[in-house]
Amino acid sequence: MSVRDRSTHALDQRVLLADGSPVDVRPLDAADAAALTRLHRDLPAHDRWLRFATVAPQGLEDYAAGAVSAQQVWGAYVGAELVGAVHLAPVGDDPEEAEVGVTVSHRMQAHGVGTALLERAARESARRGVRRWTAEVLTENAPMLRVFADLGLPVSRHLDGPVVHLTATLPDADDAGEAFATAALARTAHAARAGLAPVLRPRSIAVIGASRRLGSVGRAVLDALVAGHYAGALHVVHPHASVIAGVPAVSSVDLLPAAPDLVVLATPPDTLPELVEASGRRGTRAVLVLTSGLAAAGVDGAVLDAVRRHGMRMVGPNCLGAVNTEADVRLDATFAPSRAPRGPVGVVAQSGGVAIAVLEALRGLGLGVSTLVSVGDRYDVSSNDLLAWWSEDTATEFAVLHVESFGNPRAFSRLARRLSARVPVLAVRAANSEVGARAAASHTAASATPAVRRDALYRQAGVQPVDDLGELAGALAALAWSPPAPGDRVAVLGNAGGTNVLAADALVAAGLRVPPLTRSTRERLDALLPATAATAGPVDTTAAVDAETFGACLAVLRDAEEVDAVLAVSCPTALGDPGTGLVRVLARPARRAVPVVAVALDQRPRTAAVSDPAGLPRAASFADPADAAQALAHLVRRGADVARDPGRPLSAEDHPVDLAAARAAVTAALDRSPEGGWLDPDACAALLGAAGLDLLAGRTTRTVEEAVTAARDTGGPVALKVVADGVLHKSEQGGVALGVRGDAAVRETVEGFAARFGEAWRGTVVQPMAPPGVEMLVGVAGDPDFGALVTAGVGGTGTDVADRRWHRLVPMTTVDLDEFLDELPLDRGIAARLVDRDLLAVVIARVARLAELVPQIAEMDLNPVVCTPDACRLVDARVRVGPVLTR
Repeated sequence: MSVRDRSTHALDQRVLLADGSPVDVRPLDAADAAALTRLHRDLPAHDRWLRFATVAPQGLEDYAAGAVSAQQVWGAYVGAELVGAVHLAPVGDDPEEAEVGVTVSHRMQAHGVGTALLERAARESARRGVRRWTAEVLTENAPMLRVFADLGLPVSRHLDGPVVHLTATLPDADDAGEAFATAALARTAHAARAGLAPVLRPRSIAVIGASRRLGSVGRAVLDALVAGHYAGALHVVHPHASVIAGVPAVSSVDLLPAAPDLVVLATPPDTLPELVEASGRRGTRAVLVLTSGLAAAGVDGAVLDAVRRHGMRMVGPNCLGAVNTEADVRLDATFAPSRAPRGPVGVVAQSGGVAIAVLEALRGLGLGVSTLVSVGDRYDVSSNDLLAWWSEDTATEFAVLHVESFGNPRAFSRLARRLSARVPVLAVRAANSEVGARAAASHTAASATPAVRRDALYRQAGVQPVDDLGELAGALAALAWSPPAPGDRVAVLGNAGGTNVLAADALVAAGLRVPPLTRSTRERLDALLPATAATAGPVDTTAAVDAETFGACLAVLRDAEEVDAVLAVSCPTALGDPGTGLVRVLARPARRAVPVVAVALDQRPRTAAVSDPAGLPRAASFADPADAAQALAHLVRRGADVARDPGRPLSAEDHPVDLAAARAAVTAALDRSPEGGWLDPDACAALLGAAGLDLLAGRTTRTVEEAVTAARDTGGPVALKVVADGVLHKSEQGGVALGVRGDAAVRETVEGFAARFGEAWRGTVVQPMAPPGVEMLVGVAGDPDFGALVTAGVGGTGTDVADRRWHRLVPMTTVDLDEFLDELPLDRGIAARLVDRDLLAVVIARVARLAELVPQIAEMDLNPVVCTPDACRLVDARVRVGPVLTR
């Protein structure tokens, strides 16, 4: 296992400051006490006055030791230097209030360190249930007052002489959370752009590893930079040469005339630690490491340490390189086989091979890239940085991602959602292992595969996934040359009935509709076509129609109010090619923005353009109707994304959670079993009750006679459910009996449980029988990186047989919830008659809120949730809790 693998959590603590320079923010422990003392002691006298209202604070060692031992301090490190700290101290006995104090070294002030620390403190406060911060700031400390004002939190101020007493409300109420998240996201995007500037807009580059002979990776990159007429200063570091490929060379980084913004490294792994260290000492701001095999050589840790120590950004290792085609940059620092064409597509890929394939696909379409970064093993720079860069880059009109793994999925979601509001974002799905889900015990967690989490992330972030490079090319062509579709109603126009049927089937398979045309539209088509034509939809013009008539039919369909998009299929015959009539119509302004996608059955390329005489693409054309249908689906999805109301966070007022009660239930379980485990029935009921989710009334009994008495008190037939160690799927293991009536039957059943489960038997839950209804499953699968995944679907004992489940990540918005419910099969069969959508929405929303606020929930199954017109009854629940690692 590499250092990179072992330190994933630590790597994801890296935060970019306002100028793009990185710091590492992490909780401080006893090993940091001396550094914390030194941070405060080294402050200039005026800074100490502003922090402590005294120039000579006493007992700094005791203060530092006590704060770190109480796990109340988080620090910001640049390399080995602690440059800032935030202290959260409890206020009295109120668990919802903490006093916050921030210290930043003098040289790092006005760089955003304090803001970064307070953002981290806000996350930690939410985890601990702290709702309010208090702080005392001297009136003359204007910079710190401004930091609090700019955080995006509601802050009240009370002036008391020279001191301002601040009270900040932390994200909990909807408005506070939204404002804070918006401000934090804007800061993140700005910092990421600044951090990528030395990579994508370097003023100077040094290439290390370019040999005098052709054929090496380093030489290929140098040649690409020269051939592309890189706009900045270019140098080579080589132990012997004075000039390579016409570029001046020096023997070491120290001899460069000035510190380069970017150093490109293509040298053996064992040389990298020293070279990266030397680059950092020289003042380099970023390194691009093309070399692979760092982990195998055991040097990955040393390279990362050097990068961190000198506050550099790092692309790679094991990557293709970086491209920026802007006219004033002209950066092509790759060893791709040909120069990257200039265009409107931004590309980030972990695989260099995928990056090359995307470049060639774009070249084939006559498109090109604005920027491209191959992040390789993603030690530092990731897709998140590129999402931030593109969000403010007007040269990028489309974004393409190839992401094999996510370092910070929650940041990815926020940044992708921000970018997708401006431009289409497409992602090539990468393979994911399903192995981890196989070991899950609950139905929900078993279905929460990496692919499911990824697709839920993409869906909620406005990212359109594609399954292969062919689909990617088709989607880009359609999105580049057609407007988004205002809806999913597609009209099919063709001159051959059989291919029209294929096209219609492909559209339905892609999730689109092919509705019949209205009478007025049919009458207009009938006036153009022979009597043998079919105009109800799909429109079969017959093979004898000429190009002009075919184009006129397209014009009618584009103008029809019941049509959101048109798929035009042309099959050339000896009489001519009707498809040639499309371009004249497409070149004319349309009354409605209705996209058109063509299928030319004699077309050799999989995807091509329908171009006007001037060579301007007017629509995408495909050789296969299935590809065309997929492309149209992307246009429909883009139209929906553009029109989509993002909604608001699920309301704390509508779906309140008693956080103290919920955490008490979890804490009690973790106190008994620090590694976590399954809650007993009473603890499950307490946890769910804290979110207003009431399990069907029942009693947990410990003996046979207690069960008999409980059943008698309940009255009528009862459900008996075993409580036994290690038994989770009770029905499958013979631990559930329904409709049991009478003392003798109850006694016999419970005695049977005790005999069957032996020493594992701990008791029996006695419940009244729930009225019959539709059985649903609602559950949670926790994840420290992605956040909790909420699942809903068909429930009951047949849930795994039906295997019909839908998913959303928390936090969910009101629109996420509505779309989630739209996907569930509630409008057909018995569900349409028995399931009240609003009542089920309350259950899902409260589960989502509970999962968001209590990240210790590792797995949860509410199965079944029995839905009737008057209620959704939680009949059974299983919850597993576990400790949450602090990042």
